[in-house]
Amino acid sequence: MALHANFEELTVAANEPKEDDDDEFEYVEEEFEELRETDLYGSEWKVGTVMEKNQNKIVETWVRLLPSMEAVWGDGSQGKWSLDVRSQFFSISKESWGGWLGKKLWAGVVDDYYFLQGSVRGWSPIQTASVLGQWQMKRLGVSPDEAGVAPWFEQPEEEEEEEAVEAEDTVAAE
Repeated sequence: MALHANFEELTVAANEPKEDDDDEFEYVEEEFEELRETDLYGSEWKVGTVMEKNQNKIVETWVRLLPSMEAVWGDGSQGKWSLDVRSQFFSISKESWGGWLGKKLWAGVVDDYYFLQGSVRGWSPIQTASVLGQWQMKRLGVSPDEAGVAPWFEQPEEEEEEEAVEAEDTVAAE
């Protein structure tokens, strides 16, 4: 019986509000948890790439990620893709003419199921490895409502709040 009484006291003590509750970590629910290779099998992506040499031009193409870990590019190029599940690091290679003209690698950290972004690195037999540009990808075959807004178009919460206050001030002034 003494054990049961102690258990009730512990339960009551655990359920009482603490004075410093404001300082505790607030849990924020996220829709995206972890991407697996199977999530990418057979997926198609629209890719926009901006190269350092021509920063005013966005080159758009598509890429299909096959279950065999091969990548088929819209311009007919071939390559390989990989996803390190533990670090959520994603990469797609693009071979050029049997490798004689070098290789390019689109790589970045995965933080969204529908949108990816990162940098383009490349090298060739006569050029050392270097960063060549940046890219963004959008998953094809899903509705815009399902995909939502791309992370690069989202505004930080502070900016959204400021815009809401400005809109309220504008309406009040009218």
